[in-house]
Amino acid sequence: MSVPLKVPDLERAAREQTGLADFGPDTGWREGFERLVAAVEAMAPNDQLRHMATHNIVGQLATRLRFVEDDRMHPEIAEQDVGDPLIVIGLPRTGTTISYDLLCLDPAARAPREWEWYVPWPPPEVATFASDPRIAQVTAMYDNWLKHAPQLLDIQRFDCTQPGECNHGMQYHFGSTNFAAELGVPDFAEWLRENRVAGQYVSHKRLLQNFQWKGPKGRWTLKSPQHLFDLPALIEAYPGAMLVWTHRDPALTFSSLSSFIAGFLAAFGGDKDKAAIGREVVETWIAAMNRALAARADPAIEARIIDLAHKDVVTDPMGAVQRIYRKFDLPFSDAHAARITRFLADNPAAKRMGKHQHSPEQYSIDNAEVRTRMTDYYDRFGDLLGKPA
Repeated sequence: MSVPLKVPDLERAAREQTGLADFGPDTGWREGFERLVAAVEAMAPNDQLRHMATHNIVGQLATRLRFVEDDRMHPEIAEQDVGDPLIVIGLPRTGTTISYDLLCLDPAARAPREWEWYVPWPPPEVATFASDPRIAQVTAMYDNWLKHAPQLLDIQRFDCTQPGECNHGMQYHFGSTNFAAELGVPDFAEWLRENRVAGQYVSHKRLLQNFQWKGPKGRWTLKSPQHLFDLPALIEAYPGAMLVWTHRDPALTFSSLSSFIAGFLAAFGGDKDKAAIGREVVETWIAAMNRALAARADPAIEARIIDLAHKDVVTDPMGAVQRIYRKFDLPFSDAHAARITRFLADNPAAKRMGKHQHSPEQYSIDNAEVRTRMTDYYDRFGDLLGKPA
């Protein structure tokens, strides 16, 4: 039987792993860390789940120790300017991935790769960026997931050399929606949707500084639906941020997301109660969407957003990118257009089309309830929510 998770034991293991002792000034991460540990144990997890949670949390603590040491040895890292990021923030399953992929094709763009988010230390370097050993490390992790849940391939790509999502990096601040998706942890999920995570974007910006210090440079191009939870903090950290909000009927996307999470939980040995998964998805993302809508009452936030319909991204992807660039007065180059054309001619996502089967009923999702609880959203964006022609 595996040993129950305890905060002092996890901290001690991270210090022993790194030979470092200083976690640095508390920028808000500790509350999420302690709540996550308590939430894992509250589930009475099986040995597989507890082992995985221990391994992941110790790794995240070790990364924080190493960042504090880097700040001591190289203060210039945290002094870097990260510029004005272009960030896709739409709800999961609303065309965020295709939009992100197309934006990342810009030769001027710099997107963190999935392997960078998952193993951010040591800082990546230009000379070894394409051959970094962490690529093989994360690929092996993906292969293990897919061995236990091969259906995930019908839902999303698994190539860690592709642009990755900010919520992976938010794990190092212990404020990520990934924890609920991978471990279950309903108590943690409830805390996350009901509270702002203090200091989240202090850690987020520090990760970008880490990636660009010795690694490739460019205009940061990012993606995560989790940004919907705290647009004020996002804009406070990046006042010039350019936000792309993709739209699709949430009642149609929640079962897709539930199916995706069910696949992850199957891979990690977590709870497979479909009704419980559906309820967590509904509660979490209604909270995120309503909080983001309220934030848009601030003119400074509203001015930073362009709204795109999923149907328009699907039917005219080139035009969608051009609209984004016009909104934010960014130069749209011939090289970018050519890359988009080539990408669309051989887009791996097309091979997944129609393979992902799911329905609201499978996850006990009541579409009428969703629409009632999101009346303001449907009233404002209803014209963007139809299906592609």
